[in-house]
Amino acid sequence: MASKVQLEIEGMTCAACQGFVEKTLAAQPGVLRASVNLILNQATVDFDPAATNPESLVKAVGKTGYGAHVASSEEEPGASFATVWASLAIGLLMMISMPFLGHEARWWVWTQMALAASVMAVAGRSFYIKAWVALRQRRADMNVLIALGTGAAFALSSFAAIAPDWFHRRGMMPQVYFEAVVLIIAFVLTGKMLEERAKRQTSLALRQLLDLQPKRASIRRDGVEVEVAAEELRPGDMLLVRPGDRIAADGEVVEGAGSVDESMLTGESLPVEKIAGSRVYGGTTNGFGAMTVRVNTEGGESLLAQIVRVLRDAQGDKAPVQALADRVSAVFVPVVVSLAALSAVLWIWVGGVDWAHAIVVAVAVLVISCPCAMGLAVPTAILASTGRAARMGILIKGGEALERLGEVSVVVMDKTGTITKGTPRVVRIEGDVLKVAASLESRSEHPLAVAIVRHAREQKVELEPVENFAAQPGVGVSGTIGGRRVEIASGDEPGAVSVRVDGAVAGTIWLADEVKETSAGAVARMIAMGLRVVMLSGDREEAARRVARAVGIDEVIAGVLPAGKVEAVARLQTGGAKVAMVGDGLNDAPALEKADVGIAMARGADLAIEAGDVALLRGDLNSVADAIVLSRHTMVVMRQNLFWAFLYNVVGIPVAALGLLNPVVAAGAMALSSISVMLNSLRLR
Repeated sequence: MASKVQLEIEGMTCAACQGFVEKTLAAQPGVLRASVNLILNQATVDFDPAATNPESLVKAVGKTGYGAHVASSEEEPGASFATVWASLAIGLLMMISMPFLGHEARWWVWTQMALAASVMAVAGRSFYIKAWVALRQRRADMNVLIALGTGAAFALSSFAAIAPDWFHRRGMMPQVYFEAVVLIIAFVLTGKMLEERAKRQTSLALRQLLDLQPKRASIRRDGVEVEVAAEELRPGDMLLVRPGDRIAADGEVVEGAGSVDESMLTGESLPVEKIAGSRVYGGTTNGFGAMTVRVNTEGGESLLAQIVRVLRDAQGDKAPVQALADRVSAVFVPVVVSLAALSAVLWIWVGGVDWAHAIVVAVAVLVISCPCAMGLAVPTAILASTGRAARMGILIKGGEALERLGEVSVVVMDKTGTITKGTPRVVRIEGDVLKVAASLESRSEHPLAVAIVRHAREQKVELEPVENFAAQPGVGVSGTIGGRRVEIASGDEPGAVSVRVDGAVAGTIWLADEVKETSAGAVARMIAMGLRVVMLSGDREEAARRVARAVGIDEVIAGVLPAGKVEAVARLQTGGAKVAMVGDGLNDAPALEKADVGIAMARGADLAIEAGDVALLRGDLNSVADAIVLSRHTMVVMRQNLFWAFLYNVVGIPVAALGLLNPVVAAGAMALSSISVMLNSLRLR
């Protein structure tokens, strides 16, 4: 059986880095699938534990020059950017001084050389180390571009500073570009710093979920209240929850009552009342009342842990549209280095310029061509979108599911538990039979019996004792109440039960599965969005159509078993239609799997987080419409990001090659391209 591990990757700076680490992991024996996320600096690896292990994968990454370790539940602290501001200040000082000191003040030229060397050794050190490791392994990435560009500019400037007469004898000015070296490094690092800030904002939902889990919990042990670490909680522990407490684990209320805010898990703003027997979830907050909760899950299997795991996997996954950017990035750096060299040669041979000017052109080409924007275009949109969806109570399991969701044209819905509440209720009673019917049905566990008894209690009807109770599966129940023989059996109409007293029909009770209050509005929204909405139910035709009419669905496929639902979905897919199937994740599992997008509705304890491509924690069909709208918007943002990233390089490289772009301006433009992609993706939040 395959296992999954997440690795924190250190040192990735561009799409080429991401691609190399991904290929390295995918090539390891026993690895079934590897996906590397540049935004999260994280790799998700599916592997065969009989063939490899996380430690071997970490070592494999380490040999490439990148760092790796197994991801923990805690987020890594952000890096210090003090050197970024120092480098920027030094570079700006050097540039501002140029009109006053120029290149003739020898002491200032030597000072600039020292400052540039210091910035390269401190702030830019990682670029050169990683570039050297990359070149030794015969690969190229952003670090190679930056190292070659700044290295060439520094070498040219140093030669001009040391031997200015060599240039004078040839009628050339000994120009130095030390300020360009410093500002290129400063701008690149500034861009990375702003990217990190944007990354933290796009991953806000995941961090908020991680922060929900309290560190400590109060439990009752041997009649004494003690405080323990939350990770030490075990099934069976009695958790004490007071007003204002954040609940430390999933469990069942055994004593007391409370009003719990579950908004971060479900998106529902109203608090949920909890009484004995109610289920509560770790990470939610108790507003009023005190409760004793019996813990019933290990920490790693709690609802919160499942959501965090699904969200991590989703944000580490790729959308198919990413494949184009990956293919371009794989060959991008070698092509750019070749173009930079060719530009320099053509300027010397055709343009007739000196080689110093040609090197400056080549440096501008190298610096303007950073592939960061292409690498960030899709992952940033996925990260922001899935984070926003999680806050809405929608779990989208990866970039592929997100992309397919935006292409959906047909939405197929199960009836029971999806459009309806999934629990029958009494809707009409003919005859004075509620008391005897509820008294008899109180001895039965059938869902219809439970509904009749619940209705009687709501009406404050006092039940009578039953003797000689008997139940015949598929037929009905019978017994003696107050000396009278009472029998209950199915009526002639769907949802009706007939009540007979001493052999004579005394009345009829009609029951129906109640439609959710939000279903009709949600269906209307989907139809307005241009979606074809179909009800798919195993119920009888008449009952299914009655519910369909209540919510505004015209197309109904009724009386089908799970296998028939799969066939129905397949028929709807003919002609290239993209079908989303919405069900409860249990008997609808085969149809969820067959559909282009499977959407599982959460129901109480059976949250079905692992079922389908999308899980709706609120159980509200409006979430289906919300998810499709968000997916469509995300795809627009992804395509915008890719368009501008490609356009930036298509325009920027020729402009630099024509000698119209100063290397410092190129560095600023390169940083700006990555930042613009991040900011565009942040609109999804």
